[in-house]
Amino acid sequence: MKIALVGATGNIGREITRQALARGHQVTAIVRRETDLPAELDGAQLAVAALDDIDALAAVSAGHDVLASAFGPRPGDAPTTVTTTSAALVAAARQAGVPRFIMVGGAGSLEVAPGVQLVDTEGFPDAYKPVALAARETLKQLRAVDDLDWTFYSPAAEIGPGPQRGGFRTQAKNFLVGDDGHSRISYADYADAFVSEIETPQYVRQIATVAY
Repeated sequence: MKIALVGATGNIGREITRQALARGHQVTAIVRRETDLPAELDGAQLAVAALDDIDALAAVSAGHDVLASAFGPRPGDAPTTVTTTSAALVAAARQAGVPRFIMVGGAGSLEVAPGVQLVDTEGFPDAYKPVALAARETLKQLRAVDDLDWTFYSPAAEIGPGPQRGGFRTQAKNFLVGDDGHSRISYADYADAFVSEIETPQYVRQIATVAY
C-alpha cells in the first residue's frame, strides 16, 4: 500500500513508519520543512508541505491509498492545532482523491460509561485537558464526514517507550483498562495496531482504541 503520513518523525510517527516499511508498504513522510529523516526510517520518501496548505497537502498525498496523521502539537502550539490540522488533512484527502484517512486520536474521547467520555471524569489531569478537548472537537468534526473512510484511533491513556510485546486489545468507542487497573500501550504495539488498521480496516468511521 501507499501511505502518506504526517508526523512521521515524532515518537509515534517514527514507529508507525518503521513498521509500515517493514511490512513492505511505501511510506511518504510529510514534513513541514526540509529535513533529514532518521536512519531508522530509511526507505521512506520525503515530501514537504505546510500543514495549513491544503493544495500542497493534496499534491503530496495524491496517488496514495491512505492519508494518515500522527500529528501532535509542539511546545508553544495552541491545542486547537489538532483540530485545524485534521480539518486541513480531510480537505486535502478529498482534493487528492485519497479515500482513507486515519489519525492518532486521544484517549480523552473514549467512553468510560454510556455517554461519558474520559476527559469529563473527575481527576482527568488539567495539564492534558486542553489537548483532549481539542481532540474531542476533532472527533466531532470527523463524525460529520461521510465521503471518506476515516478512523480516529486513540492510544491507551498511557503511551510511551517499550518493547513490541503483542497481547494488546482493540475495540471501538470504549476506554480499555488492563487487569492491573491501568490503561497502557507502548509506541511499538500502538503502531502495530495502527498499521494493521490501515491494512485491514475494522473501525471505519469510528473512534477505536488499543491497550494491554
